[in-house]
Amino acid sequence: MTLNDYLAINVFHFLLVFARLGIVFLMLPGISAVYVPMRIRLILAVLVVVVILPLVASTLPPQPTSAAELVWLIVSETLVGGFMGALIQITMSALELAAFMISNAVGITNAMIDDPVTEEQTSIVTGFLSLIAVALIFITGTHHFILQAIVESYTLMVPASPLFTGDMLQLGARLLDQAFAMGLRLSAPFIVYEMVFQITSGVLARLSPQLNVFFVAVPGKIVAGIAVLMVSLPALMLLFMKFLETNMVNFLR
Repeated sequence: MTLNDYLAINVFHFLLVFARLGIVFLMLPGISAVYVPMRIRLILAVLVVVVILPLVASTLPPQPTSAAELVWLIVSETLVGGFMGALIQITMSALELAAFMISNAVGITNAMIDDPVTEEQTSIVTGFLSLIAVALIFITGTHHFILQAIVESYTLMVPASPLFTGDMLQLGARLLDQAFAMGLRLSAPFIVYEMVFQITSGVLARLSPQLNVFFVAVPGKIVAGIAVLMVSLPALMLLFMKFLETNMVNFLR
């Protein structure tokens, strides 16, 4: 094998790994945020590919002889990377659902702020919980599980092998169902709080028909809701981080 052939194979393997990993980095919490420059994301992806490449070299196929095979390999690896990134985003959607329901229960749905992650208007609770989740992911080292899951994916979804589209769709649907259930579980205290508030307001409206219950009770509802959020925030984030870690460990298994 000549030096040119050796370099061509290594460049091909590098591009093949980068096709899967680059899409994951576009969806990775924190790194995929708009405030992270594209150049920084590209450099991080290249550095991680350089580290991962020797670990997965034994699973990579030889360089194809035709352009059609090369295009199919790149497209299939991109699809696998998009699937893994979608799983991470589905897991994160549990926290977004919980934040939306908390905002409705507390009464601050219309309190909007500029979300630095998406550069869009979002609820203040959603932005607050998202920033805490991203900080906890990197502080606790959960992002290491995500990178490890990428490496382990090469033993489950080997390049140049047929895609398990049925299993992939079933896994995505099952994770979406679990994320919805987790979102309801995270917001359960605030659902109970909203029910108690509405029942109490209805009783007060019956007892004092002349009193504008809505005008009097809404400020107290917001203050009490924020107090409940302050008390339940540690347990809420701990439960979500356990959910995220469990899904990453299950994927590794």
